[in-house]
Amino acid sequence: MILFLFLIFVLLPYAFVRSDSHVCCKRIKTMAEEGDKVIPEAALEESKVPDVKSEIEPKTETPDPEPSKDGDALVRNGDAPKTEGNGESADTKNEKKEIVIDENLKAKIVKQIEYYFGDLNLSKDRFLKEQVQLDDGWVASDRMMKFNRLNSICSDWDVIAEALRESSQLMEVSEDGKKIRRSPSKPLPGDSKERRDAVTSRTVYANRFPLDANLDELMLFFESFGPVENIFMKRDFHKHTFKGSVFTTFTNKEDAEKFLNDKGTTFVDTKLEVKQWKTEERQKKPSKVEQRQKEKREEKLSKDKKKKERKKVRQQMTRGAVLHISGMSQETDREEVRRVFLQHGDVSWIDFNKGVTEGYVRLKEPNSAVRTLESLEKMEGGIVLNGTAVHVRVVEGEEEFQYWQKMFRDIADRKLIKKEGFGKNRQHHKNRRGRGGKRGRGNDRYNRGYDGPPAKVARTDD
Repeated sequence: MILFLFLIFVLLPYAFVRSDSHVCCKRIKTMAEEGDKVIPEAALEESKVPDVKSEIEPKTETPDPEPSKDGDALVRNGDAPKTEGNGESADTKNEKKEIVIDENLKAKIVKQIEYYFGDLNLSKDRFLKEQVQLDDGWVASDRMMKFNRLNSICSDWDVIAEALRESSQLMEVSEDGKKIRRSPSKPLPGDSKERRDAVTSRTVYANRFPLDANLDELMLFFESFGPVENIFMKRDFHKHTFKGSVFTTFTNKEDAEKFLNDKGTTFVDTKLEVKQWKTEERQKKPSKVEQRQKEKREEKLSKDKKKKERKKVRQQMTRGAVLHISGMSQETDREEVRRVFLQHGDVSWIDFNKGVTEGYVRLKEPNSAVRTLESLEKMEGGIVLNGTAVHVRVVEGEEEFQYWQKMFRDIADRKLIKKEGFGKNRQHHKNRRGRGGKRGRGNDRYNRGYDGPPAKVARTDD
């Protein structure tokens, strides 16, 4: 259907026009052969082949240009300058495009670019550092326009390049204007302790800013005290919202001190909390989430450790083999306790110190505490130690476990103390060791078989 309409409305009219034109041309040729020297203008007009496009879309007449507002006269026919094939004037073809930049816009552009390539930012910006290393320090315009803040200041790269040419002391612009770089004559300073300390001395911390404050407002505020090299707004890790605190690095140390010494500094009727940025404040503090995770890990490790310890104690403890004694006089000693209890059971250890009224008796055989206690209770006059009646019972359950746990811990502590003392003694003896520091060195005469000092020989004078 579409093809049929195309044949009717486009090709068919064109065919009629071509046929009329052919007939007209043939008639003009015949007239010329018959000797007519003048061809009527009407015939010439009819001989022209009309443009199909002009038939469909008739041309609209363009009005004559009005005189310019600045009073320049219009160019009349015969006075127009010579032009080349592309329509450009030969006099203006080689002229460069003149760009006029507002001074305020120029200052913003230069300030933002010099911040990107400044000492503080360029040493930390991974993306920009990678770009700088690709082409001898040059960074293409399409890469730079990916920086959102620069793009918001000015989206015309020609304007940005011209602003840098005119006003920047740090940056260079390539000949074609498509790339920029930090001047090689101004390399980045080295990362040394002296430089870090210098930056720290110029950095201040300020808190209690409104949460809706933006960077431009903060820049204007701090620049009232002096030139600013960097402003870092602290943001929430998850929400990326401003937390109301700022780290600001001034260009000069004097301006930082001026800001710190200004008592009662306010921002929009809000008194700020200001202080010097200390070196220890640069250390990253763990967040609340990280702190909770750390506590959970420590708690889990502690639980696992306790679980393993309890399992080990239960495997090594001798069940039913501990007796508790109470009500002893302070004059009772260890030997008196041993003498009495050995008559009724196989004693392994007396956990008791003189001057204390209670203690423990540990037996060798498991489940022997009940039999020993029954034997003690059969004594005439009850259980008596050093003339004083005492009370004896079997240690059971959780109390028994805690007793053995404490005993194993005490043994481990004594071993550790002994080991540390042995190590110190070894180090002490090592320092006193003879030359060479190895056993036997310097005493080879004993290793080779020593027969005593050489015999004395009488001195003879020649």
